[in-house]
Amino acid sequence: MNKFEVKEEMGIIQACFYGETKLEGFVKYFQVLDKMELSGKIRILHDHRKSTPGMTPAELGVLADLLIKHLSKFEEVRIAYISDTPKGIALAMLLKDQLSVVNMKTEIFSEEASAITWLNLYA
Repeated sequence: MNKFEVKEEMGIIQACFYGETKLEGFVKYFQVLDKMELSGKIRILHDHRKSTPGMTPAELGVLADLLIKHLSKFEEVRIAYISDTPKGIALAMLLKDQLSVVNMKTEIFSEEASAITWLNLYA
């Protein structure tokens, strides 16, 4: 069972995660993304407010590699990460530090409105 929902709305891929978010869930999430018809510039909203982080800091390297593998083919990728827990924000900050790909921009937010505003800045 997937613990996430993915939909595209107003040009933004919105992924909402539920329950404990583990690395296996992200693997399934990337399989869903791979099946979508996406343009050269993509905007992604990762909403983790209804989930609890189930990854260790050590697993973030694997997640960073997955992000780069699946998204580096695009001209530009903007990912807004929303979390309302200290652990979720800390893990997102550690992950952001590992994403050094030029075409990928990541920001961390605590509320959806700010995240969507940032995603739409360069649409």
